[in-house]
Amino acid sequence: MATKSFTTDMKFSRKSVTNLLSALENNKKPNINKSIKASNVSDISEIRSMFSKKGNK
Repeated sequence: MATKSFTTDMKFSRKSVTNLLSALENNKKPNINKSIKASNVSDISEIRSMFSKKGNK
């Protein structure tokens, strides 16, 4: 089963070849910025409440 992935024949149509060529010619860098809201936690009681079980507050 593992060698099947190496021996699979790929079939291309005109549309898939055109899309492949346009993807290879595209030299723009992807936008990988994610906006994540974060805040610093320095109070020990806040840290304990984040990691404690709900019933043990």
